[in-house]
Amino acid sequence: MTRKLALAFSSAVLVLASASVVSAQTWSAAGLTGIVDEADLSIHRFNDTGSVSIKSSVASGTLNLRFPVGTFHWVPQEGDCPELRANLRDTGAGARVIVRLMRLGIGGEALIGELTSVATIDSDRFPSAASTRYISHRACLNGEPSPIVDVTYYVDVQLIKTSGTANPGLMSLQICPSQDFCDP
Repeated sequence: MTRKLALAFSSAVLVLASASVVSAQTWSAAGLTGIVDEADLSIHRFNDTGSVSIKSSVASGTLNLRFPVGTFHWVPQEGDCPELRANLRDTGAGARVIVRLMRLGIGGEALIGELTSVATIDSDRFPSAASTRYISHRACLNGEPSPIVDVTYYVDVQLIKTSGTANPGLMSLQICPSQDFCDP
């Protein structure tokens, strides 16, 4: 019994140690892994490429998606920034993609329910990026990291279509504790 308890304790310590290492690593998700808001279930399309978009039969609408991140911690580096990256498609007039990394306070030093945008990518800020192809965009994370136990993170995405010919899409997301973690 003592041996089983020691083995279980050792396994738990190993899992916790691994979790702290993972929190310093890169987080990524394919577009098709997003959680679609219930009100938007009839307009979304998960594509064979791993991306998500609004169905072509929809003339206009906003598709809201959430991607749970959980805990994520970074250490600010001189001359470098932790980043939110998104591979997205904005086909020009009538299309827009907004990606926000959100921090939610869950207790401790953080106020429960306090919601803060840590980084934002808005395809309308890059009008020359209109394309039928997916293009990588990035934004530095704002502010100092919070203690891991006080907050949780998620990525909030809006695909906005205001004309029948628009085709906004999201291929993938990535959060990097520093630029070096994401660059090849």
